[in-house]
Amino acid sequence: MFPALIRGAARFSERLRGDLRKKMQHQAPKPLILIDMDNTIVSFDDAFVKRWKELDPHADEALIRKRQHFELEENLPPEARAIAEKIMGEPGFYASFRPLEGAIVALRAMIDRSWEVRLCSAPHPLQWEDCVRDKYSWVREHLGSDWLHRIMIVRDKTCVRGSVLIDDKPSISGFYPDPEWLHVVFDQPYNRDVEARARLSHWSQWEEVLTPILKAQGFSV
Repeated sequence: MFPALIRGAARFSERLRGDLRKKMQHQAPKPLILIDMDNTIVSFDDAFVKRWKELDPHADEALIRKRQHFELEENLPPEARAIAEKIMGEPGFYASFRPLEGAIVALRAMIDRSWEVRLCSAPHPLQWEDCVRDKYSWVREHLGSDWLHRIMIVRDKTCVRGSVLIDDKPSISGFYPDPEWLHVVFDQPYNRDVEARARLSHWSQWEEVLTPILKAQGFSV
């Protein structure tokens, strides 16, 4: 009896989620593109390596450039982790990132297509206040003040509604096991062993990757 009830509840829950997605797509006049920041539109690793080499000229930057783990400190020997935390905790660190090639052009082009764009970024747990402040400073400098309202700072991205989430994190989990958006993995060494439903290797590919996804969701793009 109980297994049957559980299966029935699971089927109902899945139908309900499907109905909610269809309702959202029907109500949404245009797609909502959620885009991560660190190592997706900006180079976190470049800024980290630069500061690390300043502190330790003999630091092995290949540990970062070719890292296999998403969390940066997990790629370092124990004796280097305190330095990593110090670097990531410095005020201004998150404002110093260079934009990845083609990212700014792609973001503006999405707006020109009348797509809704939000920068959906998680603050580092070691650096809440300065990290958030730095992200706003970065957006103001590189995209302009009219982009500030497009920033969404959130630790749990599964709670955010959207059509697509472009993010370098290999797997995104949180309160909702089945979020509304489709995860497009932004290619980095530490996510290449992930079997992604969609992958963006360079910002020049944004249109060819996103357009078929949005069409499949029912948007006229």
